[in-house]
Amino acid sequence: MARTREIAEAVEKIAPGALAEDWDNVGLQVGDPGGEVNSVLVALTPLPEVFEEAEGVGADLLLFHHPLIFRALESVNTASYPGELIARAVKGNLSVYAAHTNYDAAPGGVSVALADSLGLAGPLGIVVPRGGLRKLVVFIPEENADEISDALTEAGAGVIGDYTHCTFRSPGTGTFFGGEGTDPYAGEKGRLERVPELRLETVVPAHTASRAAAAVRAAHPYEEPALDVYPVDGHPEGCGYGRVGMLPEPLTPEELRDRVSDSLGFPAHLVADPDPGRRIERVAVLGGSGGSFLREAAASGADAYVTGDLDYHDALLAESLGLIAVDAGHAATELPSLEPLARRLAGLVDVPVSVSRVRR
Repeated sequence: MARTREIAEAVEKIAPGALAEDWDNVGLQVGDPGGEVNSVLVALTPLPEVFEEAEGVGADLLLFHHPLIFRALESVNTASYPGELIARAVKGNLSVYAAHTNYDAAPGGVSVALADSLGLAGPLGIVVPRGGLRKLVVFIPEENADEISDALTEAGAGVIGDYTHCTFRSPGTGTFFGGEGTDPYAGEKGRLERVPELRLETVVPAHTASRAAAAVRAAHPYEEPALDVYPVDGHPEGCGYGRVGMLPEPLTPEELRDRVSDSLGFPAHLVADPDPGRRIERVAVLGGSGGSFLREAAASGADAYVTGDLDYHDALLAESLGLIAVDAGHAATELPSLEPLARRLAGLVDVPVSVSRVRR
């Protein structure tokens, strides 16, 4: 048995809420943070049949990709959507949690699963980077450097490409004058002290900066650590919408459409083919509704773009950009991400986590 807040904390590690768009609504939507959770069911969309499935398997926390409560509610009409499902959750003591655009933009999120489903070879590029970077600087005794570096790594700091534990350390002299109520780690109170210290600095994603700072303070031997966090240019590793990679072998547009259909189990549609007969090697993918990122997909160097919800005008834009476009459907491009989400969550919590059988 776990608590709802513990499940929420685990999901936050996978899909940090700070990566969500301002217009989105993610996190706990129905339920008591201190409520008991014995089983989690992961699903794409809040639907009556998912709630029925949860009741049948005994799941008491529903983790959805699409939010049940998307916009502010002026009233809750329990006879129609979403009020009927909100009432059902409350009556059934079910907690409802949403990880939407934060899971879209997270490392290992929706588009990574889609790229894996289509067999795209890496390293996978990001179509639209998301999130910010911070520089964390702390002054420490030399003997504590490795311990604090390990604490930073555990909190998600110090990652550059495929490298971890990335820090820079420079020696210097720290000064302090301890007041009457102090208990200095080095030197004595009541006099001006000069002690050798290291300046340890590293990069940290903005969405984990507060956690990294807390980890440093917990590991630091000083009563009052000197710690600075400030913004720097760049984006966190792996954070952003869409991925671009290489096909195992070149395909025609029709062959790509068929590969997408077979891989996802849903019919895909070739909506833009500006150069019939062209062989496709590099493909950009974006799970969900990706029409607003057509220009970025073309700029990524992709020959083709696979996403959902492409309309007539999206197809015209893709044609003008010289980009082959395949509409595989909104749900179809997101469903592959549920199994990895459930698997990762199960590794962080001590309750069963399963994936819904509902395929929409």
